Amino acid sequence: MIKESDVRDLNPWWKDPVKIQDDKKIREWEESGIKYDSRLRHVIKYDFEPNNTVVYTLRGPRQVGKTTLVKLQIRDFLEQGIHPWNILYYSLDLANSQQDVVDLVETYLKISSRQRGDRRSYLFLDEASSVTDWQKGIKWLVDSDKLKNCTIMATGSQAINLKNATERLPGRKGTINDSYDKILLPMKFAEYASLLNDDISKLINDNNLLSFRNREEIFKKLLTGEVDEKIEKLNAYQNETNSLLNDYMLTGGIPKVIGEKIKTNTIHESIYTNYLESITGQWSELGKNETLLKQFSGAIITSLTSHTSWNNLAKESALGSPNTAPEYAYALHDLFVLSIIHLYGDQKKIPMIQNDRKFYFHDPFFLHIFNGLMSPNGNFDTSLKYLEDEVNQSKIIEGIVGDHLIRWAFSMSKKKQTYDYYNHIFYWKDDKNREVDFILYDGDTIEVPIEVKYRNKLDHKELAPMVNFLTKTDNDKGLVVSKTLLEVKTDYVIIPTSMFLLLI
Repeated sequence: MIKESDVRDLNPWWKDPVKIQDDKKIREWEESGIKYDSRLRHVIKYDFEPNNTVVYTLRGPRQVGKTTLVKLQIRDFLEQGIHPWNILYYSLDLANSQQDVVDLVETYLKISSRQRGDRRSYLFLDEASSVTDWQKGIKWLVDSDKLKNCTIMATGSQAINLKNATERLPGRKGTINDSYDKILLPMKFAEYASLLNDDISKLINDNNLLSFRNREEIFKKLLTGEVDEKIEKLNAYQNETNSLLNDYMLTGGIPKVIGEKIKTNTIHESIYTNYLESITGQWSELGKNETLLKQFSGAIITSLTSHTSWNNLAKESALGSPNTAPEYAYALHDLFVLSIIHLYGDQKKIPMIQNDRKFYFHDPFFLHIFNGLMSPNGNFDTSLKYLEDEVNQSKIIEGIVGDHLIRWAFSMSKKKQTYDYYNHIFYWKDDKNREVDFILYDGDTIEVPIEVKYRNKLDHKELAPMVNFLTKTDNDKGLVVSKTLLEVKTDYVIIPTSMFLLLI
């Protein structure tokens, strides 16, 4: 049962807007070693025509800062002069039913009606996914015309439940050109570098590299063999960016992990444990075996950067039935732990889902979490040892590039509401079974092969599959992501990894 007193307690800015500064998440953010403010927060639109009720969802891995994003947005609204009573925050983690969702909103609308006036209201429903069928409560409120001139942001750590629930709100999510389903992921390398190095941050801002359109123009120039002067400017800082990339391979883009590493120059064992428990907790909620998860993740790590079959994964992880392997892989995919890359069918430009596929961890820290399960040593020491090997470095870099390409393809997509990276990021094999690491296809004119060679010495012969792809598909140039080289060749452009990641 929703109590009016609880609603008031969770919205202290109704008494005084300054009280947002006393919020626990705001205090933690202000006191943290890093003040990460996701770019995602700054591109979400909240204001629409009065008759346009918009329902967003915000999901992603646990402990990446979803609640902090919400609280920072509330603080911004208050500082912008939005009337305090037009902002509702409530955590639904203790709510029991869809009726509780209805009671909450009706309670808010009742006690705030005089103060809100006819201005748009912003409702932040945190941990909505913990309430079974929460969307039915929203559906009833929308159909009853009780949410007129409102923008709703429902968040959830149970990412699968949240996604499935929002798919049951057809015609009730409002009219927007963007995606209703917002995903907060660990920070990209460009965000990480900007946060940790003031010179790089200034360079990115001065050259307007926060603008997607600007970066897209630079990217398209590369595909014609032209290196934009902004890349040259970035390349002058290659020593700094390469050093940052080395650290990024260890921490990934998770704010709490990064803050711990900066503060103590290590990552405490409890950090690894907390994030592992957040994953295994959701895993158990799906009714899956934790012991088999350990075995399965070990098989994934062994197969990194190589294409493999479901049968092989099941055999390597002793799962028994081959049908369990895709079930586990897609569950980890839905938890934002794994990305799954399919073979490119270059004739129809579609994923060949019956063929072998490749697996990558969405963030390097997820790899280190699971790799530590198989070691008798501490997780941090195990991670450092893993990264001493150049082959392992290359595997992690390939995974980072793959993750950034998935996000880049979303930014390029003209159909964000139906975006599925399976249709945009692939790997490819030529007639001799030689592989190209990635194919980026925007669904229209861009169809570019990308090879990740995280070293400084390259042999043109090993890039023959890329050249074969260019010949077969009648494309001009590919991209080779190297360690430090920046060169333009006949068939491809070589660009340092850190530069490429800053660009996309």
